Amino acid sequence: MLNNAPDRPPGTPNEWGVLVIISFFFALFLVVDLAREFSIQKLSVPFFLVSWVVLLVVHEFGHALVARALGWRVEKVSIGTGRVRAEYRLLGLPVEFRTLPLSGYVVPRPLDLRLPRVKHFLIYAAGPGVELLSVALWVVILGTDRLLAASAAPAILAIQSYCVAALFGSIFNLIPLSHTSGNGIAWSDGLGMIHCWGIPDEEYRRMRDEK
Repeated sequence: MLNNAPDRPPGTPNEWGVLVIISFFFALFLVVDLAREFSIQKLSVPFFLVSWVVLLVVHEFGHALVARALGWRVEKVSIGTGRVRAEYRLLGLPVEFRTLPLSGYVVPRPLDLRLPRVKHFLIYAAGPGVELLSVALWVVILGTDRLLAASAAPAILAIQSYCVAALFGSIFNLIPLSHTSGNGIAWSDGLGMIHCWGIPDEEYRRMRDEK
């Protein structure tokens, strides 16, 4: 996701309490379910959750690296929501990690006005695009039959879970949706890919000149 994303942390002790309680019982039920009549296939659930976090990083860096390759300035890569917990420079990009790894956003700005809509479209497309590309690479490496077949090998289960999470995340991000966040209106990548064609030159000029 580009630009604004919901980044308000739980603001009251009650909100934090609800979050902690829900997280605790979710983790408890997950552990109990895994332990009861355990089978290796049940590991697909934690593999999916871990993949979701990994893909969040992959997705946002996809936006950021394509933006930089197209000559745009990347002011921020934000991973997660809530309070900022750590800040680094990774691959030459300013990256912040927040409390909850549920979503993220990138703030790119044009450095010139050459084909800004085309570049903006490609930057929006890069997030879900890199997820789909990673799935395609696993298809090439493993083959469709092996990737779709039931397996008891943890490594294969992890890859299958990653691919499911990547497909789900990329398709969801391509749905043209908007929602209100703490910073204003946030667009899905799909909506941004549509909306960017209607952004006037003056708005791109403002984005370029904004400090």
